Amino acid sequence: MTASAATQSTGDAHTLSPLELRKAFGSFTTGVTVVTAVSPDGSPIGITANSVTSVSLDPPLLLWCLANRSSGLSAFGLQAPFAVHVLSERQAEIATHFARSGRPKFEIDSAWQANPVPPHIADVVARIECTVETLYPGGDHTIIIGRVTGIAMHAHPPLAFYASRFGRFHKSATGGSIETWGSLADGWM
Repeated sequence: MTASAATQSTGDAHTLSPLELRKAFGSFTTGVTVVTAVSPDGSPIGITANSVTSVSLDPPLLLWCLANRSSGLSAFGLQAPFAVHVLSERQAEIATHFARSGRPKFEIDSAWQANPVPPHIADVVARIECTVETLYPGGDHTIIIGRVTGIAMHAHPPLAFYASRFGRFHKSATGGSIETWGSLADGWM
């Protein structure tokens, strides 16, 4: 591989428009998740997020970012439980449902009200249970570090997000599965 200078510069960070920045960030393909929690008043919270990443295997940590203007921010105080649901390729409608603000997102039954926990979303690729470990300011967002307390996984193809569009992940026809961490351990550790 060779290093080269960027082929196009649109200006320095102080002159970038939010639209340009969003377009650049959107060029990175991500998975799609819905994060669920319970607000301090006992209401269920559900938020679509693609800003989720692993942080550490030991201790098991992940992070995600939530807009400071979000009405759900109060549900993520220290030690608060939450769940990250990695959506399957058939769940774009669920992602859109939880991305919209100002409308009811859950049907609440009396059994849930008696024991409110972060709501479960069925048929996801993975559900990662967490508690809030740390909160950091991150500009117009809050960076939420979660300690993983449990996982459940299912063999569903994931939903992908690229350039403001949902899509599907297609395996490469030229290669098999790579055990990345095992093969890179000697060179990276």
